[in-house]
Amino acid sequence: MAQEKDLSQGNLVSVLLLFALPYIGANFIQALYGAADLIIVGKFCNSGAISGVATGSQLMQTLIMFITALTVSGTILIGKAYGAKQYENIIKIINTMTVCFVAAAVILSCAIIMFDVPLINLLQTPQEAFQSTKDYIFICSLGLVFIFGFNAIAAILRGLGNSLAPMYFAGISCAVNIILDLLLIGKYSLGASGAAIATVISQAVSVIIGIIYLKKGNFVFKLSLRKIRFDIETAKEIFKIGLPLSLQDTIIPLSFLFLFSLANSMGVAASAAYGSVVRLNAFMMLPAGSFAMALTAITAQNLGAGKPDRAIQTLKLSMLFAFLFGVIFFIWQQINPQSAIAIFSTDKEVLSAGEQFLRSFSYDYLLVPFVFCCNGFFFGCGKTLFAAVNNILSAFLIRVPVAFVLCRLIADSTLFELGIAAPCASVLTIIISLSYLNYLIKYNKFRMCSHKSSF
Repeated sequence: MAQEKDLSQGNLVSVLLLFALPYIGANFIQALYGAADLIIVGKFCNSGAISGVATGSQLMQTLIMFITALTVSGTILIGKAYGAKQYENIIKIINTMTVCFVAAAVILSCAIIMFDVPLINLLQTPQEAFQSTKDYIFICSLGLVFIFGFNAIAAILRGLGNSLAPMYFAGISCAVNIILDLLLIGKYSLGASGAAIATVISQAVSVIIGIIYLKKGNFVFKLSLRKIRFDIETAKEIFKIGLPLSLQDTIIPLSFLFLFSLANSMGVAASAAYGSVVRLNAFMMLPAGSFAMALTAITAQNLGAGKPDRAIQTLKLSMLFAFLFGVIFFIWQQINPQSAIAIFSTDKEVLSAGEQFLRSFSYDYLLVPFVFCCNGFFFGCGKTLFAAVNNILSAFLIRVPVAFVLCRLIADSTLFELGIAAPCASVLTIIISLSYLNYLIKYNKFRMCSHKSSF
């Protein structure tokens, strides 16, 4: 397996597919974490435990998105440095990432432990799911340092053009997670707590494997945990790029948490159905998200190498491939949505509520390929602030108001009305994104940043 790859060379289609497919594999495996928890809890526990894991994992997913977004700054900076052949800067970035992210993990863990009850109440968690949710959140929060660690390692490798290694690490970790789920939930009946313990241990395994790989691999840098140095200017670059992404990926999930609270207010069946669909969407949105993430690294390397036109062509190809997946998922959910919900629950009320939601929400599968791929391109260009503002505005000017109005004004509203909000928000995001992209191309704005050093 090649440990590094120059993404600014070679056939565009083959470079994109060979780099993006491991992203899809890794993200599929990551999605199995939560899905395995929910499926196994659904087989051995009651709806209260299912709702508890669904609600708790939704909150933790918000934190994971924050962490992943922040570590993407490492992919962008390392990608540009690698594309520009500035190899001496790579170890500086890695060292500074390590210090910053360990500190961030400790702060976040303490904050979640201190404010778990208010957060659970904010989500209008059903009373029968309250303790399960609390247990799940507490245990998972203790493992945030491992979530930071895995995402940082993956960001480093992807910036170097290596998307295969993170997929392998995630695969091993997921296998450990499933085995522990079956043992702790199925055999020892630990419910939500067992699911959380399995998740934390499996994430620790992935970090250990990743560190060994970075230390033993033949890279353009030499990793030494004993010689970690903190560079203030590099830290500023990391947070300048990463914080808008983290802000976006923290605030936008809050809009979905608001939707989750609306679903919770409709009863435990609607809550379990919404939680199941959230897990399902982790798979349905996976191809678009994976192509977008791959596009970020490819764009960063090409801009570092002074090849913006190649990055734009890769953007167009990413949109095409991601859209083809979206069409398949849309058709499936329009024809037989209950077959998807049945993966997580066989309860008739949950199946019915899930079908109502997917009938309307599935239109978003046709739109997110364009949203995600534009975001991936903007991230690689370093235009993270624009992308963040655009996505936040669509979430809170469209998604939240539409969901609230429909659910409050329509008597006996169901999850069908709730599902309409997401595609409405995506339409606004696409209009603004394509307008800005046209502006960048017309006036060659991205071309200027392609020659700027990150330091």
